[in-house]
Amino acid sequence: MADSRQAAALAQAAADAIRGLSHAALHGDGLGQPSDAYDVLGSLSLAASRLGQALAHLARFLDLALADGRLGHDLGEDPRLAVESAGLFLDDARLSAAALAGDLGAAQQQLALINGRPGRKEHP
Repeated sequence: MADSRQAAALAQAAADAIRGLSHAALHGDGLGQPSDAYDVLGSLSLAASRLGQALAHLARFLDLALADGRLGHDLGEDPRLAVESAGLFLDDARLSAAALAGDLGAAQQQLALINGRPGRKEHP
């Protein structure tokens, strides 16, 4: 059986990796060439596309746990409304992740022909 905290730990590792990427991009570490930005955009696009699937799995887990009677509410209320509301937000987030993946992929394609060797312009 998998560790019940594995998903949370992986999500935290992803958040930490994004923070590290942000710091690397801010200070220019690891971004010596335009091809580095191209590669980063490709990886982020892939990550965003995978995020939608992870969000769908989270929603499914909550729905099944609710249906099985495994959820409670700290104030003694029925957890159904909170789970259903979370599901709506997760659906929206899944669509946002798909849009993000598309935008990142489009940005990457704009850099496909960019290199780190600026051409010299001849002056007449």
